[in-house]
Amino acid sequence: MGWCVHHAGGAGPIFAAKATLTGSAKAWKFLSCMSSVSGGLSTLACNIPDFSRYAKSNKGQYVQLPFIPVIYTLGTLVGIIGTSATAVIYGELIWNPLNIYIRWIETGSSGGRAAAFFCGVAWAVSQMCTNITANSISAANDLTVLCPRYLNIKRGCIVAAFVGAWVFVPWRIMASATNFLTFMGGYAIFLAPIAGIICSDYWIVKKRKIDIPALYDPHGRYRYWYGVNWHAMVAFLVSLGPNLPGLVNAVGSTTNGSHIHVTEGAKHLYSFDWLFGFVMSVFVYTALSLIFPHQLVQVDETIRTIEVIHSEPGVSAEGEKARSLATTSLETKSLD
Repeated sequence: MGWCVHHAGGAGPIFAAKATLTGSAKAWKFLSCMSSVSGGLSTLACNIPDFSRYAKSNKGQYVQLPFIPVIYTLGTLVGIIGTSATAVIYGELIWNPLNIYIRWIETGSSGGRAAAFFCGVAWAVSQMCTNITANSISAANDLTVLCPRYLNIKRGCIVAAFVGAWVFVPWRIMASATNFLTFMGGYAIFLAPIAGIICSDYWIVKKRKIDIPALYDPHGRYRYWYGVNWHAMVAFLVSLGPNLPGLVNAVGSTTNGSHIHVTEGAKHLYSFDWLFGFVMSVFVYTALSLIFPHQLVQVDETIRTIEVIHSEPGVSAEGEKARSLATTSLETKSLD
């Protein structure tokens, strides 16, 4: 941004530009942009426990409240101002920093090549660090839980890297700003209901009182029906379904230019897909839990440890562990 502003002699036309949208069109576009930004934060909303679990106290998460809005706002302003300045320098808006680096190389100067090299290295490091922390670790944890016999954290990261680098065809996503925003808003329709269900389950249904050891017991109180919580499944599908026509329309129009016939109502609903998915999932999951409650999963107080049986002569550590787990299992069954 600094280089662009210096060579453009200012921030470009962005702050002097007049609004081209008014009325309802402006409101729908605002909601659409909000959903695109929220989509980028949806991964953190769903995967932040992968990192907060290592906090020394439950107060460690509060540092995110001031930092995340401030950092994201500053980062957004840097991108907007830098992109606006490129309109003065090159006569077109260049939103992708990598394309600006290419312009530096095309000048043929040693300074341009050096700047492109160092900025490219910084960009590569930032991308690796971001993907390792925000994507690989979370995906690896989920894959490890699904296939513990075959996958560990390292193998899960490799699978996540392969899927992210090839299966998702990121070069098509990054081909234009429109494709990128469509993708960001698109996967929010899947993550928003998940975030809503998690919040509803912990804060409203269970009232922050859970059996922590049972979370790691595949046959414990949170097994539900063959490992499936049908309340969550119904809430997810109800929140996801209405946004699918809008997603199909958005993806079709940005990838091949074709326009699929979708009603205006479906398009408007998709404009605030994240907000709709989150609120609807909270409402449906809470309602189902109140009408058809799972009595087994309700506890009066948070259970933090399993009952430890005092050691007896001749009983090994493995034996004590087995007896302790058996005691917990019996206690769980007695609650049925």
